[in-house]
Amino acid sequence: MNDIAVGSIVIGQTKSGDQLSFRFETDKALWQGYNDETGAVVPDWTITDNQPTIRPKCFSARLGKDVNKSGSGTWTYNGTVISFEALTGISTNFDGAFKIDSETDALTIVKNLASSSNQNNDILTYNANWDNGYAESVGGQIEVTIDKVGSTPYNGIVNLSTNVLNETGGVTSLTATAVLMRGSTTLTSGFTTKWYKQGSTTVLGTGTNLTIDRSMVSGKETFYCEFYVGGVLQSVYYFSVYDMSDPAQVRFELNSTNDTTDEGKPVEYLVKLIRTAAGTQIAPVTFSVKFYNSREKEITSSTSTLTQNSGTGTLTVTYEDGEKISSDGLKNGAIRAQVTAEY
Repeated sequence: MNDIAVGSIVIGQTKSGDQLSFRFETDKALWQGYNDETGAVVPDWTITDNQPTIRPKCFSARLGKDVNKSGSGTWTYNGTVISFEALTGISTNFDGAFKIDSETDALTIVKNLASSSNQNNDILTYNANWDNGYAESVGGQIEVTIDKVGSTPYNGIVNLSTNVLNETGGVTSLTATAVLMRGSTTLTSGFTTKWYKQGSTTVLGTGTNLTIDRSMVSGKETFYCEFYVGGVLQSVYYFSVYDMSDPAQVRFELNSTNDTTDEGKPVEYLVKLIRTAAGTQIAPVTFSVKFYNSREKEITSSTSTLTQNSGTGTLTVTYEDGEKISSDGLKNGAIRAQVTAEY
């Protein structure tokens, strides 16, 4: 999954922009295996202790904290909107496979997704308006991996107590737990592990559990666990951990002599994705942009652009786009550029 940060800047008025960083927090691996021979599914998500929960979160750079959603968000499963029963929170479609927390929109998978007819990866998507003072729509998607398993092959997964560290919230470490399955059987012994951070050959641990603290994570780090049986490598599982004490933020740096548009005088900003505390630039990154007028209606720009050279974008907003007449018969006026960074 690509991670997403969103930043906005308004050209032509004094209202401050904000940078929103969206993420998902999960408590268990989003993986299921299906055995064609027996019809068994592992892990079994009809068992409460096995059920994964996905929590959408959004951080506001302007406010310096996570913000609440404004109204209800929308979850989709493989492109179709999930509907929920108001009292129980159970989905009224997809055979009641999902349950939502109406206050936070956290989504719990309460039935098995893998089956004889579904052995491809699934995509869950979430989108909502977030209450950062002027509601902005931000969201993302996360993948549920579904594999076919036989009676004997090994499949390793890692469950996390959380995938997000946050010094402000008092979460300075997490526990990663290795789980090895042979076909549809979960093994409790008879295997060994080696834990690594991606890009390093240093073994972080060899036990079933690994503690990961903030000193091991700079913004976002990928770790992996190797599973061995009889000294032979059988499976590798990769996972990411985030430190929201130093979130990624879209940063705008004025690159023109003027910060408001005029005839023949566009406004130009350099756009970068930055780790807030460390001040380091993140690359690779892909930027995209949407433009909105002073009445918060999305517009199609004719001359304003966002171009990209390596990890830095160049945002240009023109006087002509502000002067254009919108569908409501009024000039666009001030232009808000909403930049999304995928990294």
